[in-house]
Amino acid sequence: MENVKKHIKEQQFNNIYLICGEEEYLKRNIKKNLSEAIVSADDNMNRSYYEGKNINFKEVIDLCETMPFFSDRRLVLFENTGCFEKACDELLEYLPELTTSTYLVFVEEKVDKRSKLFKLVKSNGYVCECNHLNNDSLMKWILTRIGKENKKITRDTMNYIINSLGNDLEKISCEIEKLLCYTLNKDVIEIADVDAVCIPEITGKIFEMIDAMGNKNKEKALELYYDLLSQKEPPMRILFMLSRQFNIMLQVKELSDKRMSKKEIEEKLNMKGFVIAKTQGQLKNFTHKSIREALEKAIELEEAIKNGNMNEKVAVELLLIEFSC
Repeated sequence: MENVKKHIKEQQFNNIYLICGEEEYLKRNIKKNLSEAIVSADDNMNRSYYEGKNINFKEVIDLCETMPFFSDRRLVLFENTGCFEKACDELLEYLPELTTSTYLVFVEEKVDKRSKLFKLVKSNGYVCECNHLNNDSLMKWILTRIGKENKKITRDTMNYIINSLGNDLEKISCEIEKLLCYTLNKDVIEIADVDAVCIPEITGKIFEMIDAMGNKNKEKALELYYDLLSQKEPPMRILFMLSRQFNIMLQVKELSDKRMSKKEIEEKLNMKGFVIAKTQGQLKNFTHKSIREALEKAIELEEAIKNGNMNEKVAVELLLIEFSC
């Protein structure tokens, strides 16, 4: 990615680019910035766009051979052609002969790195892989975005955002924008601000999952889990959210046993009323001992995953099964 930024800054481009990977936010931004740097967005005479798997490559090759119209460059942009998953002989034969005034940018969801076309582009062009950022890179991205608004944020709060929302940069970006609006009159963004406006979609399913565990409905708990997996929620994030909710349950249980009112518990834990109310409802099906055991088990499984001793998908299944029976 840094190389692409350098190409744009220096206006020195490869004739072929492949942008691929699972991080859609990065792919979209690189596609936009790169394509507009090669040929401006309003130059319709020298920009062409093809999408999907039913492309007439004879027509494309004829276009590539056409000289740019009052410009030094012609851009042809492709999205999700599937050419890097299967044989594409026409492109494979033509690309080594590509005219120097034509620039091709491919944006693909899936690629086979063993394919001849991938190897050709890698050796004769530039492959930009946009995978999900690791925690340190995500924190750097969050710091940069928040810094543009002259705001500050602690490492703990950034960790909380990432653990709550996962590593999907699209989702994090949307939530950061909401946070910036919410904290318009504040200099420092805190965990309480995240809780106030960044309730992840996963939260509702986590409540339902714990309800199912409390009701000893193993099938329902697993069904909800597999549904979250089908929505591409990372198992580690699900485990973190389960662990977090068990921790909240433990605190609410202990404060309720001290006969504190719902309002007092809200203030003590700095949480919204509906979270406390929902948690108090869940406590009816759990003892203090069972909550503590579930929390300790969740923490134990997290450590096992981080140490490479446990598959993360299996770990969550084990937790759900053990405390649903």
